[in-house]
Amino acid sequence: MELQDYFVFALPVYVLELIAAIAGTYYLKKTDNVQPATKALVRFLWLTFLVEIIAAYAPVAYFTDYRVFDFVKDTLFVRNNWLYNLYFIVCFSFFPLYFSYYIKNNSWKLLLYFLVAVFGISSVISLLTTDVFFKEDSKFINLVGALLLFLSVVLFYFELLRSNLILNLKRFLPMYISIGVFIFYLCITPLTFFSGYFNSENDTFVNLQVHMILYSNIFMYSCFILGFILCSRKKKSYS
Repeated sequence: MELQDYFVFALPVYVLELIAAIAGTYYLKKTDNVQPATKALVRFLWLTFLVEIIAAYAPVAYFTDYRVFDFVKDTLFVRNNWLYNLYFIVCFSFFPLYFSYYIKNNSWKLLLYFLVAVFGISSVISLLTTDVFFKEDSKFINLVGALLLFLSVVLFYFELLRSNLILNLKRFLPMYISIGVFIFYLCITPLTFFSGYFNSENDTFVNLQVHMILYSNIFMYSCFILGFILCSRKKKSYS
C-alpha cells in the first residue's frame, strides 16, 4: 500500500468524523433543553477528530518511508500507539458515563461509576508498569474498556425496555449512539491483539486493519450523523 492508497481509506474517515462533529454542533444549536450528556458527546466528537488528525503523522511517515516526518524515525514516537492508548482511556471512560446518564436505576449508575474509576486507575497503572505505551495498543485498555462499554450499553438497553422511550426510539439520540459504538468496538477490538504486526513486513495485516477501520468508522459515524439529523427535527430535546 502506498501513501495515496492510505489516504483513499483514511480521508473518508476524517471527513465523516468532521461531519459528525458538525452535525452534533448543529443539533445543539437547533434544539432546546439539550441534556449535558449530549453536550459532552459533541465535545468528545471534536476531541476525536483532533486526535485522529494528530495521529495521522505515523501512517504518513510509514507510507512515505519516513521521507515525511523523518524526525520520528527510530524514536519512541515512530508509532502513534502512545496517543491512542491515552485516547482510549478517555473514550472507554466517556461512553459508559454517557450511557449512565440515561439510566435511572441508582444501583446500575453507581456500578458504572465505580467500574469507570477502577478502569481509569488500573489503565494508568498498566501503562506505567508495562512497555506497551509506545509500542502497541494496550490489550488491557482495549479489552477491559470494550467490556465496560458493552456492559454500559446492555444496561442502557435494559433501561429502555423499562421505560416509555422504547415507543419513540426513532427520535432518541442515545439509541443511535449506542448502536454505532457497540458495532464499531465489536469489530475493532479484536484487531488490538495484533497491533504489533502493523509494520512494513506485514502488508496483509496492514491492509486488513485499514479496511476494518474504514468500514467500521463509516457505519458508526453514519449512525451518529443520522441520529443528530433526525433528532434535531424536534425543537425540544430530552436526549
